[in-house]
Amino acid sequence: MRFCQLAAPLSACLLLGLPVLSHSQPSSSDLQDPVPSGPQLQHKLTLGAFFSAGDYGGEDDTSIRYLPLSYEVARFPWILSLTVPYLTLEGPGDVFLEAGSVAGSTAPSIDSKGLGDLLLSGTWQLDPLPGNLFVDLGLQLKLPTADAGRGLGTGESDLSLQVDLYRSFGGLTGFATLGYRQRGRTPLYDLRDSAFGSLGVLRPWGSNGRLGLLYDYRDAASSHSHESHELMPFYAWEPGGGWNLMVYALLGFTPSSADRAGGLQLSYTWP
Repeated sequence: MRFCQLAAPLSACLLLGLPVLSHSQPSSSDLQDPVPSGPQLQHKLTLGAFFSAGDYGGEDDTSIRYLPLSYEVARFPWILSLTVPYLTLEGPGDVFLEAGSVAGSTAPSIDSKGLGDLLLSGTWQLDPLPGNLFVDLGLQLKLPTADAGRGLGTGESDLSLQVDLYRSFGGLTGFATLGYRQRGRTPLYDLRDSAFGSLGVLRPWGSNGRLGLLYDYRDAASSHSHESHELMPFYAWEPGGGWNLMVYALLGFTPSSADRAGGLQLSYTWP
């Protein structure tokens, strides 16, 4: 495996192209096959579904549904992708997927649905380093296409930079991410820039399957929110023919995390 990139965010996983999520995401951040080293382009289409519910550090519960469609094109050493999400939010209007509750007080309740923020990302894969260590440098731009007036976004652009590391240890693959997110300022919320990171391990499991565990950290997104610590167990299955199916859950340990969250994604890679 050339690399195993979990974006997320994301949490919501940027796994799904969320801040992540996160990362985080999965912002907020997916498992990918090796990128061709020759001139041939490789294309990938991914449909995801993420659900979370909880108080996110606020006083009332919020339910979030995030349905991203992503297109990726790769030719070593570059990977470029675009994610177009559909988002629904039910609950206080100060809760965001990768940040939790950011207002510090109970905001008016909303029941909104529509286009989320578009995500543009680029990754540059370095040649293997001594010790069979792989390094990827990534940049992600969040475009404020979500309707801020209906609570679907902040109405500002965000820029994230990250470094991904991968190394195999026998039958295991270890991976780590370190990044920084610069958030666009808005008079509605006291948002601030923040760091994020993750550690994970992946191993073969069953026929054409891979089982993994990811630990994700995100710094507080505002002076009113909390840092986030989450675990994401996941399973990916490759039946062949370019298809990949992954299911995952998110387990949060701080107030800014959801009480319950999980999702799946289906990918097709060609040629």
